[in-house]
Amino acid sequence: MKFLRVFIVIFLLNLSLDIYFNNTKEYHDYRIITKPLITILLAVFFFVNSYRMLIRQRLIILGALLLLCAGDIALLENTPFYSFIFGLTFFLIAILFYSLYFYKQARYDIDRLIPFLAVSLLISLSVIYLMYDNLNNLLIPVMIYLVSVLNLLKLAYLRYKNVNMKSYSLVFLGISCFTIAQVAVGLNRFYTVLPYKDIGIMLFYGASQLFIIVGILTFKTQTENKLQEDAFFIK
Repeated sequence: MKFLRVFIVIFLLNLSLDIYFNNTKEYHDYRIITKPLITILLAVFFFVNSYRMLIRQRLIILGALLLLCAGDIALLENTPFYSFIFGLTFFLIAILFYSLYFYKQARYDIDRLIPFLAVSLLISLSVIYLMYDNLNNLLIPVMIYLVSVLNLLKLAYLRYKNVNMKSYSLVFLGISCFTIAQVAVGLNRFYTVLPYKDIGIMLFYGASQLFIIVGILTFKTQTENKLQEDAFFIK
């Protein structure tokens, strides 16, 4: 990958600044730059390094990042364009874009799927139970959003043995971090204020997108991976 080390340094610097601004009242307005820049930097890095991918696949991932960027802007509090509903909608469509990309990479192994579904059901019921009293007319939208997030996690989980291990590990770690961040946002808004929320949520969210994009860029099918290994040993 081109410029990986330089990109990671710039990305982590911007993420650190955004977390700092989020926790400092006098600099909070600067998040209008640093927060959208999280996904903008990822989109540029992805565009530069994804030239070998199919155009349709590139557009899906770039579309997901663009929607996440729009969602980040909509969810900036104390701004004229703040809207939780619009932010939720942008994020939901971004999740659907990611799901569309990962769908064909999933391997539906029933032995792996059943335990995952059991854990997902437990998480869903627990989260909805905690937030239920404060959801009111947002119950259905939040349930749809939660199911979509867990479905994305399922697709990442089911890529096992269907893609190279590096891509699998990075993507699954990234979407796991994204799931944690989204559950934390929901609990913080509809259940109780979480300690260190302004640090933890953005840290997990930023890391999640970094892991997902790098994981996508390191993707190989198992066949491609095996051919590469065979070529190495022949040499």
